Amino acid sequence: MRRVLDALRSIVRELRLASASTGKHHGLSSAQLFVLHVLGKGGPLSLGELADATFTDQSSVSVVVRKLEEKRLVVKEVARSDRRRLDIRLSPEGRHRLGEAPPPVQSTLIRRMAALQPRELIQLAGLLEALVPPAGEAPPMFFEERGRRPGKEADHGTA
Repeated sequence: MRRVLDALRSIVRELRLASASTGKHHGLSSAQLFVLHVLGKGGPLSLGELADATFTDQSSVSVVVRKLEEKRLVVKEVARSDRRRLDIRLSPEGRHRLGEAPPPVQSTLIRRMAALQPRELIQLAGLLEALVPPAGEAPPMFFEERGRRPGKEADHGTA
């Protein structure tokens, strides 16, 4: 029991410290930095592609994108190849802020999980899901709460 709780505390601590540092030094939540990081790795992405790339639900990532758009760090535009598609890309200011920020802690966690064997990852997911009650809606991104007023970043949160 203690090993499990220690491991969970370590993960939460790492996420909390990264979030506090990102907010204090860069004016971004860790979820916002993670989305900027994903957008900075490639070309423009649709909301669905961004949700897939961040391993979150579209509704969760759309909250983060809206806040980044309000800060003028991302731009939404109609795709040239498909007028029905809305692309999200970094603005020049978003690219500048990304260049000044540390790598997001979520990227480190994803890299660590990717190193697990597929059966280990499935087992880990099942065990973690057994610890939480069924969610009625998709959880927000790490340290990005729904329902907060614009400009009010969360200092804590859940997956």
